[in-house]
Amino acid sequence: MKKLYSIMLCLLFVSNLSFAQQASEYFPVQSGFTWKYLLTPLDSANNGLTQLAFYRADSFANVANYRGKMANIVLTKKGSLTSLPSQSYDDSLFCHFDNTHAFEYSNISNEEALLQKLDSLEIDPNFSFVDFFASLENWYSVFRFEQPANNEYSIFVIDTTLSNGIITIPLRFEYLGTKLDDQTIETQIGTLNCKRFLIKKSVSMVIAPTIQIPIVVIEDSIWIALEKWIMKVVTPSTIVDLSFFSTDPILVPGLITEVTDIIMETEENIQLPDDIYLYQNYPNPFNPKTNIQFKIKEAGFISLKVFDVIGNYVKTLVDKELPAGTHSAEFDATGLASGLYFCRFQLGDIVMTRKMILLR
Repeated sequence: MKKLYSIMLCLLFVSNLSFAQQASEYFPVQSGFTWKYLLTPLDSANNGLTQLAFYRADSFANVANYRGKMANIVLTKKGSLTSLPSQSYDDSLFCHFDNTHAFEYSNISNEEALLQKLDSLEIDPNFSFVDFFASLENWYSVFRFEQPANNEYSIFVIDTTLSNGIITIPLRFEYLGTKLDDQTIETQIGTLNCKRFLIKKSVSMVIAPTIQIPIVVIEDSIWIALEKWIMKVVTPSTIVDLSFFSTDPILVPGLITEVTDIIMETEENIQLPDDIYLYQNYPNPFNPKTNIQFKIKEAGFISLKVFDVIGNYVKTLVDKELPAGTHSAEFDATGLASGLYFCRFQLGDIVMTRKMILLR
């Protein structure tokens, strides 16, 4: 009798555990749910660059078939605190849930600048990092809620080679996940008990079957709350080690994404001036000069400055009163190192930022 009772308790525990770990329970039930995030870039020492912080707004739009799976479609946009409410959503995220697994449709948008930089090195003229990663765009089971804590699992592993005409370099691309111990975190929307994951993307040289030399490892620590989905993401800065290719290392700046409650919604009392816009610089990537264009409806004092990836001031392009209309400024990066730069436009309380890529 005691043995039967123990078995029943175990079955009840397993049943409750399985129920609690259904991935769909961590996503909002109703469409229309909105998320508001503060995004703070990190310097090489992983200190927050608050002067370069910006915001992101996501909205759960609907459920529809996308690339072979029923997807929860989330619209997303990024911008400054004052401009974001009036901006249109300009990108989409896709989630699919199957029992204890949460799938994401993965694309290269977040790593595209780094991949373009790697391609510019022309290590192998017949190999494109951008094209290779674009070929991997697909659905992947990223979050596995049934996993025991601190056990790593493979999302995918792909081997390929590079050749510079003299030697052939075996490469391994890995996408790995680890479900960590649950953690309670303090957020601007309250105290939340979260599931926590470490998602790792890496590129390594394979020296022997069990010996790899990392070239780049990008790690995302992610906190997921019941019925609220992703509440926080921390991506530390990392260095791309290109010494084997006789090339200087590349800094990939980090980013903290955390839920916030201070993004204003679009209301009658929020009036963003019409026709104020900072265009993407052209050309981009550039070497060594690029043109930055912006438009303003009314005359005002304009500040247009450039910062590097660790938040250091680089150059002032505009710092004066300008009449209404469309204006442009040239950024000459002669003497500057290759990499990612930020162009920051300010008119009163309105701040807009664009990323610029200098490729030598």
